[in-house]
Amino acid sequence: MDPIQTAVYDTIHKGKRSVIDLADLYGLTENSVYKMGLEDSQFVKALRRVGSLIQIQGKNDILRVLNSRAGYLSVKIPRVPINKEDKNVAVADYQRLANETVDALMQFFVTPGLEQQNHLVNQLTSITEMSMGLKKRVEKGNQLELLESA
Repeated sequence: MDPIQTAVYDTIHKGKRSVIDLADLYGLTENSVYKMGLEDSQFVKALRRVGSLIQIQGKNDILRVLNSRAGYLSVKIPRVPINKEDKNVAVADYQRLANETVDALMQFFVTPGLEQQNHLVNQLTSITEMSMGLKKRVEKGNQLELLESA
């Protein structure tokens, strides 16, 4: 079983709610919900295509929306060590995003509204994602330094 099919199966059969409850919530038959967890189901095939699309396009917007709905955060884990030039770019990008987030926060407090709220939530999500990515980079950098000094 591939990881997507396993995850779908486990979510359906080992989650908080029974298959009967899921069927009621989604207005489906129990049989339809059971079939969603099968390897050759259209649901599993669609998830595989979405995963491929995200990788091919290099954009995680779909993942960000899904994670946001579920209360999670998407963070791209850096694969290469950070060099001096990257450090300067990372600091500048973080500072720019932090300033934009503070501006959005101030705007929301001055004139609260749905549009300002959505903008602020997007900014807060972006800076949190960037912070977590930088955290991973810092941790990797420390591991490299520890290996080099040993």
